[in-house]
Amino acid sequence: MSEIHINPMSLFPYDVNRREGTYFDRNGKRVKDECLDYHYAVAYEGTDIRLATWACKQRKELTNLATYFEGATVEEKRQIIWHKIETQRVNRHFLRFCERHRNEPLFLWYVSSYDLPTAQFIKRFLEWYWSQYPIINH
Repeated sequence: MSEIHINPMSLFPYDVNRREGTYFDRNGKRVKDECLDYHYAVAYEGTDIRLATWACKQRKELTNLATYFEGATVEEKRQIIWHKIETQRVNRHFLRFCERHRNEPLFLWYVSSYDLPTAQFIKRFLEWYWSQYPIINH
């Protein structure tokens, strides 16, 4: 099972040129896209447009994993995903994401302290999923 690291976005080691979609290290050298595999943001997306806009700018163009889990609060996200698993209506793209990251380290970068509980929930969910649905070797 892979390791999941949760860190604040302020420690993210790369900066992004938003217009070009390219990343640079602290020395200004371009970073290959492969270095960014397994890096995801956990950022607010909700009804407060000012907070959502700020979070979008802060997440450094990384995919926002919070959008993979429906619901506004951690409790809602937990209830919705649990219901989908029980009724076997989980999105196949979501399952592919879970399987893709089973054996590689995963980095969750939370944008604000508000997003930390969501990052922790995602980590616990993935660890639970990997333990409940192990890979079966034929």
